[in-house]
Amino acid sequence: MQLPPRAVTTSSTATPTLGQQRSTLIVELADLRNEDGVVCVALFSSSLGFPNDPDQAIRSGCFAITEQPLTLTFPNLPHGFYAIAVHHDENMDGKLNCNTLGIPKEGIGFSGNPRIWKGAPSFEKAAFEFSPDVASVSVTMKYLLR
Repeated sequence: MQLPPRAVTTSSTATPTLGQQRSTLIVELADLRNEDGVVCVALFSSSLGFPNDPDQAIRSGCFAITEQPLTLTFPNLPHGFYAIAVHHDENMDGKLNCNTLGIPKEGIGFSGNPRIWKGAPSFEKAAFEFSPDVASVSVTMKYLLR
């Protein structure tokens, strides 16, 4: 599934310099618990806002789960370092639902599939280099409460 223009937000930090190479990044979301609700994906080019503020992401959107694993594409993306944050919004209320201890009740995932122990990983732990040699990334969804 390609990110449609209406679901993509682009900030000024995403503006490439002249001559910067671009291509399509493919993101595969694996181990979704079900096809209920939507998945919300945010692609960050820096630690600014990562992972909780999709307004700081260079591209973001929420998408129906039409297949498993779900494949999304980010076309015309400048090569560079990025990190991805994903939230499986099963009840479609637009937020990550947590229990009283702050543990997410819905699925979460990050590029690099870092261990989620005491909160979300840093940008550096989730970062990957998007280049002609690395054109796809797999994110394994984690459900901390079953």
